[in-house]
Amino acid sequence: MSYDLAVNLPLRAAPVARLREALASFPLDDGLLAYPAPEGGLAVREAIAGWMRRHSGFAAVDPRRLLLTIGARHGLVLALEETCAPGDTLLMEELTFHGFRLGVLAHGVRPAAVAMDDEGMRPDALEEAVHRTGARTAYVQPTLHNPTTATMSLQRREAIVEVARRLDLTLIEGDVYAALGWQGGDPLPALAELAPERVLHAGGMGKVLGPGLRIGWLLAPDDGTHHRLTESLQLATDGLAPFLPAIVAGWMADGTADSLLDTLAASMRDRNLLAREILGERLRTSGGMHAWLPRDDADAVYDRARSAGVLVTPPVPFNAEGGTGRGLRVCLGAEEGPGRLEQALATLASVL
Repeated sequence: MSYDLAVNLPLRAAPVARLREALASFPLDDGLLAYPAPEGGLAVREAIAGWMRRHSGFAAVDPRRLLLTIGARHGLVLALEETCAPGDTLLMEELTFHGFRLGVLAHGVRPAAVAMDDEGMRPDALEEAVHRTGARTAYVQPTLHNPTTATMSLQRREAIVEVARRLDLTLIEGDVYAALGWQGGDPLPALAELAPERVLHAGGMGKVLGPGLRIGWLLAPDDGTHHRLTESLQLATDGLAPFLPAIVAGWMADGTADSLLDTLAASMRDRNLLAREILGERLRTSGGMHAWLPRDDADAVYDRARSAGVLVTPPVPFNAEGGTGRGLRVCLGAEEGPGRLEQALATLASVL
């Protein structure tokens, strides 16, 4: 029997039940079959703006600066194409979201590592990397960092922004986990709230409702950037299908999405406690969908776990070029059944 601790998925049973109800009662009209606005309908973007104010650390979001994307990774790629040309260098945390790192390489952009500590990217290391590489753009995950679960304090966020302003650096902010990061407290400001003139902010609902919905967004820093990104979407997609975004926007507006988030967050808190109990105090948890187990022998543990029937995320793809961090990301949502998760964690513990 095999177990999946490799893919970062939310629990999906509750959203599926709500989606089944929504599909049965959704009001259909011929407008759904016309060409959609390439940046997404304004009503959808207004609902996303409200969600961002509640869950992502924004005092205000102009929906006219938002673009609807095919998931958050699509938003990150659009931001990359806007800020970097082939041959440029993009600065990233030394351990980083492997999916975007692969996209950076595929676009001919060179990723370069910036050293981290327990709060994520270090501002002094960011400044050193800018001087060393000449990079003009950095990718940062300030909340529930993937893979380490680190979250930046307000002081760290302000220090990163200070470096970016002083060195005229553009920031791409990855923010797919913020809704889980601030359960039970007020969100700290997003980087795009602290420095709206130089941050492209990408988010999405994949880590709350499920990535299969493909609902993401990108917040542009100014009208000119928004116009260029809209033209890019028009050329690439002729507009995104409006049906599922309309359903999710309705959930954002009527409280359904917030209720589903609360249910998910409670389950993930329990799962994080279980993982820490089974895997030990070295496991880094923050209440999100993944935990981080620092291990110098991560490759060997990965191989032993796979032989025992447990898939975890391979350690190598997380390292940006020049990074030295080692560990295993342990995903806590792909196994819907709590019994299967407990058995998977116990099996993993047996090969550590």
